[in-house]
Amino acid sequence: MSIFSWLFNRPKAAKSDTAAKHQSAQAQSLNAQPELRAAPQIRRDKLFLTVESLDFSGIYQLSKSKKWAIAWRDSDPSAGRGGHRESGLGAYVLADVSSGNVVCHGSMPRPNNGHVCDSGVFCLEDWHFGSTLTGTFSVFDPSGSVILAKELTANIFTSGISMHGKYAFCATANSPTDHGNKVFLFDLVNRVEMYSVTPKGGWPDSYEVDESTGELMALFKDMGSFRYNVHGQFIDADQLGDANLNSSRYDRIILAAEKILGEGNLTDERAQEALAAVLRARSLGADENPAWKPTALKVQGLAHEQLSQYAEAVLVYDEALALNPKIGLKRRLASASKRIKAE
Repeated sequence: MSIFSWLFNRPKAAKSDTAAKHQSAQAQSLNAQPELRAAPQIRRDKLFLTVESLDFSGIYQLSKSKKWAIAWRDSDPSAGRGGHRESGLGAYVLADVSSGNVVCHGSMPRPNNGHVCDSGVFCLEDWHFGSTLTGTFSVFDPSGSVILAKELTANIFTSGISMHGKYAFCATANSPTDHGNKVFLFDLVNRVEMYSVTPKGGWPDSYEVDESTGELMALFKDMGSFRYNVHGQFIDADQLGDANLNSSRYDRIILAAEKILGEGNLTDERAQEALAAVLRARSLGADENPAWKPTALKVQGLAHEQLSQYAEAVLVYDEALALNPKIGLKRRLASASKRIKAE
């Protein structure tokens, strides 16, 4: 039997349609009356945490101290349904790993991507039923009480919580609404949203929060971390631009060079730096990628124009247009050609 068959087809009492449609998390603390019931025991391996007495098994994440584990199951085993669906609640469990006991458990439509900090405060993404671009980011205290819940009109791209539970964040994917392509930071002590901003550096590999300063850090593999201050201002934009320009990824290099060439009051030295970078990007593999070579040629041409190298600009513009007639360079080609004739 496959893992998914085992997860989705294990017997479980059916839930009512009313409960299945309920969008907010329902948590039950097992600490409220310890004299009346013992906390269920957990078993876990590298991937799954299991609580047989709750008929639960789900993937999990540990806190950095490894004292706590948050586990979730985006499926309704009673109906054999998991992932995208119209009904059938998923479930989650917060466990004290040191004692091997469940501290609280609850249900929500589609729990995903849980995180727990060293104080036992945890967060979950609810991906909602149906196909609409929506989600709910929720943070809970160790008893299962909701600290905050943010309803979003966009799919959640990533989320997390700071080490001791002072801050939480989530970022959204593209959406035609105001919540699309945003990063949110929340103050959990005061239970408020601090800001939501469009990520200035694109989508990083991950985020972290410096609890001493309240700065959200965007982490890019092989390049480092770059900060948003407590007001959501991206204060390391220049550092990220330079890191992208000097990275080993041709896509990042090309986009960084294009951004530099679009800046006002550009010096020849800076334009020459962008030109050298885009030539390096072509040698790193951009020329072998049909989707990126026209863009690389376009950016190279922009650098040549900035440096008054119009003949070189015409050559690469011609090549870019031959590869992609819709790249938007016809006017620039005409302008550069006129400059040559005027010389």
